[in-house]
Amino acid sequence: MTRVHQITTRNTYRHFLLVGIKISLGLLFFMVLWACNTSPSLSSRRNILIKDMLDREVSVPQNIKKIVGINPGALRLLVYMNAVSLVSGVEEVEQRYGRPYAMAYPQLAKKPIIGPMRGGDAELLAINQPAVIFATYTTVEQADALQHKTGIPVIVLNPGNLSTQRLLFDRSLRLLGRILNRTTRADSLITFIDEQTRLLKIMGAEGSCQPSVYLGGASYNGARGIASTVPHFEPFSFLNIHNVANEMALSKPTATIRGYTIDVEQLIQWNPDQLFLDAAGLPLVTPQIAQGSPLHYTLKAIHNNKVHTLMPYNWYGTNYETVLANGWFVASVLYPDAGIDVAAHSRRIYQIFLGVDISDEMTETYHGWINNYAHD
Repeated sequence: MTRVHQITTRNTYRHFLLVGIKISLGLLFFMVLWACNTSPSLSSRRNILIKDMLDREVSVPQNIKKIVGINPGALRLLVYMNAVSLVSGVEEVEQRYGRPYAMAYPQLAKKPIIGPMRGGDAELLAINQPAVIFATYTTVEQADALQHKTGIPVIVLNPGNLSTQRLLFDRSLRLLGRILNRTTRADSLITFIDEQTRLLKIMGAEGSCQPSVYLGGASYNGARGIASTVPHFEPFSFLNIHNVANEMALSKPTATIRGYTIDVEQLIQWNPDQLFLDAAGLPLVTPQIAQGSPLHYTLKAIHNNKVHTLMPYNWYGTNYETVLANGWFVASVLYPDAGIDVAAHSRRIYQIFLGVDISDEMTETYHGWINNYAHD
């Protein structure tokens, strides 16, 4: 075979070899493309699609290691779900003392700051890099904007309340349970609240005393005076007793409206049998009902020594465990013959909600749960 023929043969062989390689690579490319189009992608296998409380569809990781909560009540709900170990940062307001969950978990105050209260800071959130941001009291536009700025999924919750908007509260817990793999915890907490409210309603139905009542000094956005009250106040609603402020309620109350300021003349006109005071407002309320004041001489609750204090329940959102504990205190005041052990009930409630009994710390910090409060 001549050298020219050998070279030609080798070139022909290389040509067919290259053609074969190209064909193989082409087939491999189409096989990969076909596989990508016909089987779940890597990201979809690791993520789940969630519809939040604003009906936004958001893709979140299945196995979450870091979370944060922003706006009033968000971190509280995470604590309720036994998720403290996952919290990677907190708003600056969480460094302040006073809320039951902050008493139960002081380490939260030492977490990295993700911004000021009511929304955090997009840049600090992006640096913190939680897998999910849980937010309350926000809009679709605000949630979408924060998600776009940080590149982090934002899930919106709605804490609702334990009376007129209980379904929203339950739905928030169940949503967290699904995302954080804590469905059993969500169900058990909801069942516990159902049990507590059922027992209080039975007590109210069987009670022979059905006085008119009023809550004064209800705190929201800070301490308030005696004219600050709450229509459909849960501890009164549980017992089905006559809250004179209910007539001030809106036809469709919302979860964001937690307080209402009345005219003091209206309180005199109502003249309730029993007066309950939010302990957070005592510095403002006490002078208003002290001897020599118009209310001192006109309100029969003061004349009859029927003034009592409740634990503060509203501090950067509602402390729902304290709401329930307040319900048992109110029941103990109205039905003294029932032998209600308020301390035992409060210990159990704080333990179930927070995993830690902080009832002693609450009583040491505030002047709540005082029967026949000495206001002079």
